[in-house]
Amino acid sequence: MKNYMKYLSGLCLLSMLFVSCAKDIDSNPTLNTEDLTMTLLESAYPTAVVLDLSKSETVDLKIKEQPNYGFPAVTIYSVQVSLDPAFMNVQPSDTDPDVKYVTLASTYNTAAMKVDAMEMNNAIIKLYQAANDGADPTGKTLNIYVRVKAELQRANNTECYSNVIKMSNLTVAYVAALPKALYVSGSSIRGGNAAKEWAPVYGFAGNFYTLAYFGAGDTFFWGDNEDAATGFARTSSIDDQAGAGIDEGEDGGIKVSNAGWYVLFMATAVDKVKNALVSDLTIYPGAAYVIGNPTGAWNDSDADWAMVAPDKADGIWESPAFTAGGEMRAYIKVPGIDWWRTEFTLFKGNLFWRTVDIPANWAENVGSSYSVTCSEGQKLYVNFDALTGEVK
Repeated sequence: MKNYMKYLSGLCLLSMLFVSCAKDIDSNPTLNTEDLTMTLLESAYPTAVVLDLSKSETVDLKIKEQPNYGFPAVTIYSVQVSLDPAFMNVQPSDTDPDVKYVTLASTYNTAAMKVDAMEMNNAIIKLYQAANDGADPTGKTLNIYVRVKAELQRANNTECYSNVIKMSNLTVAYVAALPKALYVSGSSIRGGNAAKEWAPVYGFAGNFYTLAYFGAGDTFFWGDNEDAATGFARTSSIDDQAGAGIDEGEDGGIKVSNAGWYVLFMATAVDKVKNALVSDLTIYPGAAYVIGNPTGAWNDSDADWAMVAPDKADGIWESPAFTAGGEMRAYIKVPGIDWWRTEFTLFKGNLFWRTVDIPANWAENVGSSYSVTCSEGQKLYVNFDALTGEVK
């Protein structure tokens, strides 16, 4: 009888578990990614009033209808702006290269957004300059077109775009500032398919460097975003220290007459009197080195520890074989600048540029994941076009 009661108790418990699981499954929310819609309200700013973005703190935008993902979720909203009226008719999936827009860097988590006005100001200036050969739009009354992109964090295929609204009677003012990043583009950069980011010189704000290969007659552009489009005429000065044979290309880019690897070094500064960004480009011979314990020496630009360059943009640079074990230290050489200011390591197979003080080593001062331990006989191999590398 006792065994029979235990058997019934077990069945009851098992049944309760099944019922509980069934209820849990029924209550699990389902992510909806089909037919997502979002409505952005028309601007509440009177069209008769001129709004100066350069003197405003925020711009108010409000979403009336938020995308329905099937359950309450923290949605990330980003703002996109354009000067082109055609932006109102171009769907996000379209690839019309003639309709330019900028996605602002700041994001928001509420339907009522106070958008950074200076960020919008600077984005509009970039769009205006790109469309008007660098002309200054300061003081001009403009119409802009705005839409909002929504998506869930760490969830694929959740993008949703609002309608486009028109904001009238806005003025902007150019305010020169040091770039936070630089990019280089051209036919020899990543096969002409994507721009490559320059590395910041550690400790020198506004200074950047990169190592790149150019074929004879190739041109390149630079800029502070991945649509790098600043060319020869809009660079304040160019100093060719490598015999690259620099000239202006037919496309307005910076033309390299002599094929080879070159270090591009850009020093930017703000001319406060003219409210202008000064960009001084120096071109040096392409050079990269290894240094430190695995080499048995700490001499800057030691010819015995120079990496050997390939003869093509996507080729692999190769270091001499290490003579001892220890932490790898490597750098691109910019003449006149200490090696440790242009140092890099490898993080998950990618080049990681030094941006912090390292009084001891990468392992102690940055983290073990950023430290590469070498053994005697191994070499460093780097693809400076893809910015990847390995030690083997």
